[in-house]
Amino acid sequence: MSDDDGDEDDELPAIVQSPSELSYAIDHLPEEAQDAVRRVFSEPPKIALQQCRLIGDTYAFQMTELVTQSVRIRASGNGAASQLTCSCGHGGELEPCSHLIWLLDRLAKQTLYDYDPKTPLTMTQDGFAQELGDPFTAISQHRLDVLSDGLHCPVVDPKAVSGDHDMASCRVQESRELLSAVYGMSPEEFRPDIFDSNNSSPLRGKKVLKRNDLDYTVLRMLLDNHHFFNYFQSVSRPRDPINDPFRKLSQRVDRVLRIFDAHASDPAYATTTTTTTTTTSSIETPPNVPWAAKHILGCTKLIKSFIYTRDRPLQPSETTSAARTLVHILSAVVSRNQDVDTGSATTRTEHNLYLYLIGDRDTDFAIAELNLLPEAASQHLHSLEAVFDDIGRLGAPVSYFEKFKSLLSRLRTPIMGASLKRQVEEEDGTYRHFKRMK
Repeated sequence: MSDDDGDEDDELPAIVQSPSELSYAIDHLPEEAQDAVRRVFSEPPKIALQQCRLIGDTYAFQMTELVTQSVRIRASGNGAASQLTCSCGHGGELEPCSHLIWLLDRLAKQTLYDYDPKTPLTMTQDGFAQELGDPFTAISQHRLDVLSDGLHCPVVDPKAVSGDHDMASCRVQESRELLSAVYGMSPEEFRPDIFDSNNSSPLRGKKVLKRNDLDYTVLRMLLDNHHFFNYFQSVSRPRDPINDPFRKLSQRVDRVLRIFDAHASDPAYATTTTTTTTTTSSIETPPNVPWAAKHILGCTKLIKSFIYTRDRPLQPSETTSAARTLVHILSAVVSRNQDVDTGSATTRTEHNLYLYLIGDRDTDFAIAELNLLPEAASQHLHSLEAVFDDIGRLGAPVSYFEKFKSLLSRLRTPIMGASLKRQVEEEDGTYRHFKRMK
């Protein structure tokens, strides 16, 4: 073998994959920056996010490794790029610190709705994907109160006297998912005496240890210790509820709609929400119709991407979860045919979420994705028929109405329900909530 061949064998790959399974092209970076990225991705630091907040015009993320670090993403103004700093003091002009690379990779994972797994992202010299755009702008358009859920990182308000329930509700929900998986139960059925009772809320009381109740004790540990939560999640199974991507997207849509509904009922919500510490109307995108629609459309895109880009076909439980999420999203949008006074919309469509996504033009909203999952969707036939009736009453483009009608006809085929029932019965039965089709 020639020396030239040996040199080629020693060349490092130009594309690297991050722990969050995003691919980056780095061959255009200086060698120091390439080495830094490879080092972080090959041996990722053991980091747990503690909290995040908005301080004036700066997003701050606090994380722990062996010591607590604080990453700050500051808006520079005048069209300049964000200022990225970390309290660790490491890194430099050609080599961003590991905390910045780690955090910005996770920001990209949460905010990029159009990411194609087959096309690597382009790593910038500052340690984040070029496709992310300006990090501060990406967060402000996504909104920190939505982003924090995906990062498993509560938003804190230092002015609050005690912990805000909504602030911690996502961590409580995910802890319930982790614990229920140990028993092979659905999260909704696990320990209602703890999670569905205000009197015994895990957020109440200072004691972590509860005698004769290991579930409650472990729950309090999951809520109180970020590293323990991350460790518990890291050993969970791929098909556990907390790792179900479709369930997570459904929860994201619910979060978006809660914020949207609160803003719709009181536009001042955008500037007085308890999950931020300063006036945000001029910093974060207001939670109006276009903002909510962008998130909802992004979630349906991700569902379609999950279906098409898997290395293996979806398991029956996965198709069931995907269909359940799509029907939930569709029903939620159809139920929001109300005009919202946002003060900035220029057309009625921008005042009405239903009109924006369904009523004004045909974009195959949710129907295209449901057509990819006919067997699983057939288990929701009655719900879809009710939604179809609502759309007929509210009005929609004729082409969309006909596509929906065609989908229902396809789902009424008897073989659909029977086939999926046989498949689901072969699994562990975690989500056997569906009625058999008649």
